[in-house]
Amino acid sequence: MAFVQISQAHGRVPVTVFHIQDRVNLGNYKELEETAREAHANGTRDLVIDLTQTPSLTSIGIRALAAIYKMLATGEANHLKLAGAIEPIREMLQIAGLAEFIEMYDTVEEAVASF
Repeated sequence: MAFVQISQAHGRVPVTVFHIQDRVNLGNYKELEETAREAHANGTRDLVIDLTQTPSLTSIGIRALAAIYKMLATGEANHLKLAGAIEPIREMLQIAGLAEFIEMYDTVEEAVASF
């Protein structure tokens, strides 16, 4: 099974959803970043990262999320949202300061609907 599985959803706008299948760490963060770069090059502008199958993030995982946020950032709009993060991941993102910029939702459906 691939580390990042991709699906499409439609709220008010088309949304790409990355379903992360494991913890994000030094061994796989490049795959996440590269998948995001490819999706962006192919037209993705609104992205939800589904963390329901992600038990933890390392610091490099937090860096990968920051890089993806920066890549998608345009003006005041928030084009990256997270879904299904467990409480320890939410806390890490708050401590790192990313929660100030990246919205977090309990479900993918809620995140998609927020665009």
